[in-house]
Amino acid sequence: MGEAIGISGLSTYTARHSFASVLKRSGVNIAYISGSLGHSDLKTTENYLASFEKEERVKNAKFLTNFGD
Repeated sequence: MGEAIGISGLSTYTARHSFASVLKRSGVNIAYISGSLGHSDLKTTENYLASFEKEERVKNAKFLTNFGD
């Protein structure tokens, strides 16, 4: 799919991650996100989205420690 529109390295993981992240950051209800991802348990979606937040914190911490770069 990605190659057809000129995006290399696009995986289903990346697409789902981006989809869920954009919805969450846009304030979309977690129940809607959960249903859209096909999760049967809201807790699964909460854990899935929490992992993104941790990744984001780690990435941002790297910016703060790269003063001279």
